[in-house]
This record gives sequence, structure tokens and C-alpha cells, in this order.
Amino acid sequence: MPGSGGVDVTPEQRDILRIVGKSWGWVLFFGIVTLILGILVILHPKDTIYAFAVVLGIWLFVAGLFRIVTAIADHDDTAGTRWLLAILGILSVIIGILFLRHTEETVTTLAFLIGLFWVVGGIIEFFTAYSNYGEPARAWRIAMGVLAFAAGVVTLVVPHLTLNVLAVIMGIWLIIYGGLEIALSLQLRHLADD
Repeated sequence: MPGSGGVDVTPEQRDILRIVGKSWGWVLFFGIVTLILGILVILHPKDTIYAFAVVLGIWLFVAGLFRIVTAIADHDDTAGTRWLLAILGILSVIIGILFLRHTEETVTTLAFLIGLFWVVGGIIEFFTAYSNYGEPARAWRIAMGVLAFAAGVVTLVVPHLTLNVLAVIMGIWLIIYGGLEIALSLQLRHLADD
């Protein structure tokens, strides 16, 4: 029977797609928050440097918890995929805590932590999406992984950026990533309706 996107799916697969699609609201909420955070950082990079580090720490902490819960609750993915998501979540929580405890550290340390998280997170996001051939949101997750990896490499290669420049780069990344999450949530909503 033709399913989402013209792909043949069984009734069991259709039920799974509906369950995944019902989580679209959380993805949309997270995308909107990420987008708004990016816009605020772009508009006021000088005024938001300290607040940026605190908010980013909170964001990384919450995003990490969200990924850990997703890895535990998602029984449809392979064990390897779930472990990769859990590792990414744990890394995000640790870096978030470091940001909250050391908000006045040098820009090099902040850039290194951000770059490291983006590189590792981008690789994990890319390969988990790439290995799930039938996933309807696969292209969006691959794009988010490539974006995170590229931003991480730039941040690691040029760690001596001023904090303002780093804040603007982070703001741009957050806007793009938030937009991709919003688009992903709309695709997930479509799965719930199919």
C-alpha cells in the first residue's frame, strides 16, 4: 500500500510512522526556541556574550537530555544508532554543564568546546540519518549533520575569533538549525496525518 512520499509501507510501518509523527510538536517547539535564540544573538552579540554562554549551556544540557531520552525510548532504531544518540546526548549534557560552570573562560576554550561538540555531533547525526534509508526525514537530518560538522570545523580551525564574531557565527548556526528543525517538524506532522 503506498505510504508517505509514495513509498510502499505495511500497516505496521504506517502505525510506526504515525507514532513518530505525533512528536512533531516537540521538534517544532525546539526549532522555534533555537531560531529565536539565534536571532537574539545576532541582534545583540555584544550585550549577550555572557548570557549567550549561559543560555547555550542550558540549551546544550536540555538538548542532551532530550537525545538521551529519545535514545532510550526509541525501540525502532538499531542498538548502534541508539548508542550513538545516547553518546551525543551525554556529550551535550557534559559540555552544557561546563558552559554553565565556566562562563567567563577564554574564547579559545569556548570555541574549542563548541567546535568539538559540533564536529562529533555532526558526524553522529549524519551517520545515524545516512544509515536509516527508509526514514522520511532522512535528508533533513543529513543536512543538519553536515551543517553542524562544517560549523565545528570552522570553529576549531579558527579558535582565535573574537567572542563577538563567535557569537554571530553561533547565532547564524542557531537560525539555520532552528529553521531545519521547524521544517523537520512539519514533515513529521505530515507523517501523523498519513
